[in-house]
Amino acid sequence: MTVVLLRSYTDKPWRSPETYQMIETSLKEKWEVCSVHPRSIQDLGRCLERQRRQHGDGVFVFNIAEYLDEKHKEGFLPALLEAWEFPHLGSTAETVALGLDKARTKAVLDENAVPTPRYFVADAVTESIEDIAAGTGYPLIVKPLKEGGHIGIEEDSIVRTPVELKRAVQRVLDDHDQPALVEMYITGTDMREFSVGIIDGEPLLTTPVEIDYAAMGVETKILSFTSAQGDLERIKLVDDEATRKEITRLSKDTFSAVGACDYSRVDLRMDHTRCYVLEINIMPGLGPLSFLPEAAQRIHGLDYAQLIQKLAHNSMTKQGCAA
Repeated sequence: MTVVLLRSYTDKPWRSPETYQMIETSLKEKWEVCSVHPRSIQDLGRCLERQRRQHGDGVFVFNIAEYLDEKHKEGFLPALLEAWEFPHLGSTAETVALGLDKARTKAVLDENAVPTPRYFVADAVTESIEDIAAGTGYPLIVKPLKEGGHIGIEEDSIVRTPVELKRAVQRVLDDHDQPALVEMYITGTDMREFSVGIIDGEPLLTTPVEIDYAAMGVETKILSFTSAQGDLERIKLVDDEATRKEITRLSKDTFSAVGACDYSRVDLRMDHTRCYVLEINIMPGLGPLSFLPEAAQRIHGLDYAQLIQKLAHNSMTKQGCAA
């Protein structure tokens, strides 16, 4: 089996040259690896066809990016790999596209009775959003509808008045050229936030951890883009079994509801009333300091190389490749 490592760099630490090099080193312990950094869709197609001519069906693509060109949202990699019939790491193109649309994801969660905060979508700043927001209930948090990696989320994303709401929505429209998701902000003195990674295999592994805001030293308890870019986020093990079981159950329900496979990460918040699923990251970061690798090490004793190898082996096995 030849593994093609598809490199698609961004300024995110989990898609940096250093992260890709760690992945390549990990894969090379088990398989022959061809590492490619295509500059266009046509270039990628030619690279993969060369591998197919040389190795036939013995080609597996290890891909961790949604787009070949993320800045311009061009080259939707899961769809390209499906169209070209290459087995690859990750969920189907349909599921990845669903996960990239926060409102569609939340609609699926609602349909499957998975609790998620009340929300609405704002594609313009109009007087009517004041009434909708009042019905949803302040405080609210405003996010770009179709971004991951905490992009567009900062302290002023939390709004408590119509003036703040309109300002935050306008910022999303101007800076990200897309509608805003506006949802109930889960807060309170007893608020807790969690992240549960799912490694889909036999057996299925989960990595429930709690966001350690005290260790982060932040005033506002949100995972902002600034903290993500600086790898400032900190986690700790969940210290009570009942909570651990609840967030694991909700995460598995979410994974199943959206039709994910191979791996994902579910983010949740809990207040004094219940636990809510905020979103599912269909293709979460696999940088050495990302939540999933760190939690896999602490909970299951999987070092970075073992995690990368397990993800590849599990995916190959499910797709009938000679892992």
